[in-house]
Amino acid sequence: MKTGIALGGGGAKGLAHIGVLKVLRQHGIVPDMIAGTSIGALVGALVCLQGDIGAVEEFALGFENANLSQYLAARPSGSGLVSEKRIQGFLDGILGNAAIENLDTPFVCIATDVRRGLEVAIDHGSLARAVRASISVPVIFKPVAWEGRFLVDGGLVNPVPVDALKRKGAAFTIAVNVISPLRERTRSPEQPGREKPLIARLDDYFSRKLLSGGSGREPNLVETILATIEVMQEKLVMARLRGDAPDVTIHVDTADFRMFEFYRPAEIIRRGEQAANRQLDTILGLRRQLDPDTARRG
Repeated sequence: MKTGIALGGGGAKGLAHIGVLKVLRQHGIVPDMIAGTSIGALVGALVCLQGDIGAVEEFALGFENANLSQYLAARPSGSGLVSEKRIQGFLDGILGNAAIENLDTPFVCIATDVRRGLEVAIDHGSLARAVRASISVPVIFKPVAWEGRFLVDGGLVNPVPVDALKRKGAAFTIAVNVISPLRERTRSPEQPGREKPLIARLDDYFSRKLLSGGSGREPNLVETILATIEVMQEKLVMARLRGDAPDVTIHVDTADFRMFEFYRPAEIIRRGEQAANRQLDTILGLRRQLDPDTARRG
């Protein structure tokens, strides 16, 4: 019985996928295939490439004190605020020249054709370029040219791509959703020695507070874009999971994290571990029902 795991989008919140995959692996649940959207595509790509969730966790924990500004510095252009060369360089550095079709674990990366509004499931070609397409939040990142199309964030059409797993033959599917309803939150005080998240540096670019301490300040362009995407994805996730229902959905409560708070990896990964542990009995029980032999091997 082939097990597929769908990893959803959500910016830095998606580091919780690492905690989920870590707990599942500890209990013998290793995916036969992964489908990912946005940050879920990045985490999924790293897992499929390296095959070692511990190494992926170590990489993510490095974000706490990493100098990400060299890759995510604001470089406004006609179609994006961040330098495409720098973010591509970052992805090339961690994913190399790997091709999706050569990965040991089958992988599908979801992006959106921005001109046609259609989902694009990428299962071949450059892993690094496919991931860049999937993570390209509109306006923040420039669209990626791919086989005659221009691609942006896959979360616009398919935030948790369970259907991609089913098309690939998965008999048992697990969806990991890291999008939670928005709650108003005051800006956290900056901590010495920690890298500013991208959202704060874009704030500097616009020369005004992006995340205000109260509700009276009018949101600027970037905050409005990100909040709009989160609201849209929250509603779309629920609709897609009803239509393409997985066997199990792991919902990770990430409402107190923001999309670009990559400097909080340990907290976010831990949140994923907690969510997976809550669903563990359900997952193991369903696997035994569907395929007792597979469960015994696990």
